[in-house]
Amino acid sequence: MEVYFSPETDILHLFRQQINLTKTSLYAAISSIDSGELVQALLEAKDRGVRVQLVLDEEYTLADPAQAKFLVGRGLDIRLLGGEAGGHMNNNFAIFDGRELLTGSYNWTERSQRFNLESVLLAKEPAVVAAYIQEFERLIGQSVEVTGPSPTETKRVLPPLPKELAGKEFLSISFHEMERMFGRESQLGSTEKKRAWEDYQGKYVRWQGVVVHKGAARMDWNKVGIRHGQGKEADVEVSFNWNNMEDILTLREGDSITYMARLSQRRGRGAPYRLDDGELLK
Repeated sequence: MEVYFSPETDILHLFRQQINLTKTSLYAAISSIDSGELVQALLEAKDRGVRVQLVLDEEYTLADPAQAKFLVGRGLDIRLLGGEAGGHMNNNFAIFDGRELLTGSYNWTERSQRFNLESVLLAKEPAVVAAYIQEFERLIGQSVEVTGPSPTETKRVLPPLPKELAGKEFLSISFHEMERMFGRESQLGSTEKKRAWEDYQGKYVRWQGVVVHKGAARMDWNKVGIRHGQGKEADVEVSFNWNNMEDILTLREGDSITYMARLSQRRGRGAPYRLDDGELLK
C-alpha cells in the first residue's frame, strides 16, 4: 500500500494519472464531483472504451441535477444513493481495472484540490481490492440509475437569434450602457441604482468580452471572469451551464467570447457583475 497527503502530493494529478492508465473499467463511489479536470479525464476514459460507473450521493447530486444528466448524456453510468435516515453516501473510493484502489478523504471537488488537507491510500493487494469491489456491487444494488439526454442531445447547438431567446426575457443593452448606469461612471444614487436594478435582474443579456480567468480562487470550474474594456480585471463573472463544459475547459486567458447569461447581481465596490445560466454562443 502507498499513502499520500496533500498538499505535499498533488492528489488531483494522482487521480488523473490513474484514470488515464485505466484500460477496461473504472468504478467509483464518491459523494460528489465538480472537478472539471476529473470530469474531463472520465470522459476521455469513456471515449477510449473504458466502462465508467459512478455511485454519487443523492442529495448532493440532486442539488445540481444538470451535472448528472450531462455525464449520462456522454455515456457514463451514473447512480444515486443516500444514507440511512437522511444521511449521505459519503464513500470516496475508486477501483481501476479491478486491480487497483484509491480511497481516502479526498472528494472529487475543486474545494478538496484547492483548499483542503487530504489523504488517500493506493492499494493493489487483491484481497483489499476484492472487498471494495464487493462493496461497490452492494451499493449499485441499492442505487437508482440516472437517465438523461442522448449523447447527440447533450452537445446542444444554439439556433440563431431570436429563436435562442425563446422563453427568456432579453435586454437589448450593451455592457458599456449597463456600466454607465451601475458602474463607476454612474450618476445615480444608491437608492436609484437599487430601484433600476429591480427592472434588470433576472433578465438576459448577450455580450462579448475577453476571458480573464476560469475558476481562479473559486470552487466552480464553470465560473469564468470576463472583461469588456481595456482594464486587466474581470468586470463580469458568468456561471455557465453544464452543456458548455467541454468548450469552457478549452478556453484560455485572452480568448474573445460571445455569451448569453442572466443578470443575477449588480457590481459592487471591487466586485464584478454576477450572471448565471450562461451559454457560449458561436
